[in-house]
Amino acid sequence: MLSEAEVVLSVRGVSRRYPLVVPGQALKTTLLHPGQAFGAWRRRGRRELWAVRDVSFEVRRGEFFSIVGANGSGKSTLLRLLAGLSRPTRGSVEARGRVSTLLELGSGFHPQVSGRDNVIMNGLLMGRTRREMEALLPRIVEFAGLREFIDQPMRTYSTGMYVRLGFAIAAFMDPEILLVDEVLAVGDARFQEKCYEHIAGLQRRGVTIVMVSHDLAAVERFSDRAALMERGRMVAIGPPGKIVGLHLERLAETSPEIRQAIEEGMAADEEGVRKRLEEDPEWAAAFAAALERNPAFHEKLRQDTERGAGEHARPD
Repeated sequence: MLSEAEVVLSVRGVSRRYPLVVPGQALKTTLLHPGQAFGAWRRRGRRELWAVRDVSFEVRRGEFFSIVGANGSGKSTLLRLLAGLSRPTRGSVEARGRVSTLLELGSGFHPQVSGRDNVIMNGLLMGRTRREMEALLPRIVEFAGLREFIDQPMRTYSTGMYVRLGFAIAAFMDPEILLVDEVLAVGDARFQEKCYEHIAGLQRRGVTIVMVSHDLAAVERFSDRAALMERGRMVAIGPPGKIVGLHLERLAETSPEIRQAIEEGMAADEEGVRKRLEEDPEWAAAFAAALERNPAFHEKLRQDTERGAGEHARPD
């Protein structure tokens, strides 16, 4: 039972602040209004951005925990804090186990060195020995599909080849905790599915996984729990389906295009919607509230229902 497993990732009151750089004033303005320019210079250091604010949660051993949210909500910043690549301004992050990251894949590769040597160097930086990396190398190369290019300098690699090799290195480091950013959106569909299959295999082996993603289908497919972030804060944690639904509902409130896409999807899968309304009282209540805020869609559903009933009543 996950609820009884050991806590391996503990985040307590974590916040991360970044200073905002204010462009300097034009020389002419400074000369004509020195008092105003001096005041602006003094105020410049006070502007700041809180990318993550007072976030607390725990992840247990073997759990798949996903984080969703709109662009700029602080998801990737939070993942960098979990990975130790950035220090929190406040709060603490405690990880128990070997951490492997799938963040900014390929950013540490040396373009003048071959793929083979980059694999070994990356492994050494992650604490592996050269002998261990040479033993892992055939599996990494096979997974990345770069057998013909592994001895070529990486400046000759495409972006997709960088990503494939970066994923393969991180995935085969035998992690206990794996942190995954929005990296699987790069590459062709076949490689993405290959990555997801590998992640599913790690999940079956009991690896703890924290994933940031805009792929809501993958979040629902893999996650044990999910969290929604907005403006640096974690506003909800719960079952993946409910968190994804809440995320879509909030997006729909701010975007007519997203609202239309969601409504069309509901109308196309009427049977699925009806089944969920019957089986999930909380989702049914949220759905009813959304209809109250959108009477046009309510009227459309009524018309579709009446039209369907009329078609069934027609004689052959």
